[in-house]
Amino acid sequence: MDDAHARLEADVAALEELPVFVAYNANVDAIVRVDEELASYLDRPPEPGAHPPPSPLASKRELATAITHTMAAGHGDEAAMTDEFAATLESELRPDSQQLGGQAGIMTNLLTALGAAPITFTYLVSERQRSMFEHPDAVRYPIVEDGKVSYVPLEAFTNADRTKINWVFEFRAGDELFGVRAAADTRFIAASRPPEFDLVAGDLDETIDQVGAVVDGALLAGYHNLTPDHVEEGYEEAHRHARDVLRRLRSGDDLDVHIEYAVTQDEELRASMYEWILPEADVIGVDTHELTLLHEDAGLEVADEEPTEETPFEVSEILTHYRMLAALREELGVDAIQLHAMAYHLAVMDAHPEPEAARRGLEFAAVTAATKAARGEITAPEDLETGLEYEPSTQGREAIELLADHVEKSAEDGTLYTPTVAACPNRVVDEPAGTVGIGDIVSCSSFILELALLTDRDPGSEELG
Repeated sequence: MDDAHARLEADVAALEELPVFVAYNANVDAIVRVDEELASYLDRPPEPGAHPPPSPLASKRELATAITHTMAAGHGDEAAMTDEFAATLESELRPDSQQLGGQAGIMTNLLTALGAAPITFTYLVSERQRSMFEHPDAVRYPIVEDGKVSYVPLEAFTNADRTKINWVFEFRAGDELFGVRAAADTRFIAASRPPEFDLVAGDLDETIDQVGAVVDGALLAGYHNLTPDHVEEGYEEAHRHARDVLRRLRSGDDLDVHIEYAVTQDEELRASMYEWILPEADVIGVDTHELTLLHEDAGLEVADEEPTEETPFEVSEILTHYRMLAALREELGVDAIQLHAMAYHLAVMDAHPEPEAARRGLEFAAVTAATKAARGEITAPEDLETGLEYEPSTQGREAIELLADHVEKSAEDGTLYTPTVAACPNRVVDEPAGTVGIGDIVSCSSFILELALLTDRDPGSEELG
């Protein structure tokens, strides 16, 4: 067995029965290919590709505006829908396929596929949504009775008839819609926003410290799932409550928390997340578009022009990304911010005690991301062998070597790791089976492997009740 396969086997073994809390957003992704049939359903916008999407989306013309703008921009995007328009799509549009979506849902499926032991909370668990979990018997759902948290297998739990559905419109570079040609393989998400997704979890909010006591880390997302119509007291009140719950979660122990950021067109919502939620993280996960938005929201400046997906990739982009991440990490006061880019994965950290663990996490993420891209799903540890079939990006290696020179270190086998920065090349799949959730796969896999490597535990020893 060569080194890469042996290392992968050791990484998967380290994850066995790793207890992790995951919340808040899970839904069903209804996936639609952008093609002539979709064009015939939508209404042509006045200037296709020219304008960002309105939020919330309320018509087929506004949806076409959003999709064509995303295609022209070359990066994924998301916007909320009104409840009425969400109901219209559900009654009129037929998806090409369906899968579990939402960051918490995607990460839970990965955790169970790799043998970890997630405790997952989300607001609506219908029979339809539950059927999308690959291993519901391996997922514990927290319930509260008389002030005590207990856990039921997800396969035996439902609490709603309604299903949260997000519509995912996927396209590949060169695809056209209303005369707009897609600049990259990516997608636009039209997201439903049920009022239940208000960051209030009832009795669990007051008892969440009991969950924190039996897990080694937490993967949290969905803080962008708010709308003005569903939050009576405003975003600040909702996010302050969520911040207090997060602090209560980690109150009994030094619990590592990863917050996965998500783009939203609502500037007030982004500002509230920035002020109340992101500073509570140990690690924040972003893609290049999200990094740019966060950087702008923070009012930070970078001497170099910020890279975009609209221009050809240049290896020097990594220096700009590094500076942006470093400035943002210092501004937020978090331990680390991790970027998943097309050619490389990059983390900027505050004096990491064991930087090799960070490097291993990023390398593992490159394998899982390639597997997800190539296969469209990960259902068992053996699937990850697929990821090893794809070579690390040559451009990614070159970029990392340039960054290593910049920080006056050396790149080892195309990777870089120091107490303050870690990077590894991505494994690029030229024709991905799908693009939805790959960023979540990267963030989840790197976080949990690093967590497992740094946690002194006996696999399978946790008693969850």
